[in-house]
Amino acid sequence: MGSGCHATDEAPNGSKAVNLLFRLSTMAFALTSAVVMATASECTIYEPHGARVTVTFKNYPPFVYLVWFNIAATILEAVGIYLQVGKGGGGDDEEAPKVVRVLLVFLDVAVPALLNLATGAAFSAVVAYRPQISACSGTAGRFCEQVHRSKLISLAAGISASSAAFVKDVRLPFSVWPVSSDDYC
Repeated sequence: MGSGCHATDEAPNGSKAVNLLFRLSTMAFALTSAVVMATASECTIYEPHGARVTVTFKNYPPFVYLVWFNIAATILEAVGIYLQVGKGGGGDDEEAPKVVRVLLVFLDVAVPALLNLATGAAFSAVVAYRPQISACSGTAGRFCEQVHRSKLISLAAGISASSAAFVKDVRLPFSVWPVSSDDYC
């Protein structure tokens, strides 16, 4: 037991705070990726025989999957943040309800799975549909650039979600969570 101001009986563990930061960044990256892809501007392609074809992200099922899976991951991550902060399930505390701990484990598996599935599909689609997507890069539309930005942001969300799941089980040598008003001198 420590003495003085801010002394606690438990060993320092900053993993709760770092986990929360990764969860927040996952949520921000996933939502940003979905918005960037969903707002991909239309692109008009002129085919060799003179026909005009207007293309949006909806013409490519993997891009639609990316939008919906990233939205789902954003919602699930928001639930995870609520459970971690609001219900006290942010660590291996025995005072957190068992249901909260089980839900957090489920979310730690589901969110990276959704994000990595969507990101993999988007990367594969860019390779498979390269001629059609590249045809849009020279036009006035921003379709090609937005597709590339969205898939990279989605990749960052997947890495952040995996990091959040990993770091929650690692003891870090500092403590910043929780701080109650009773801890002040």
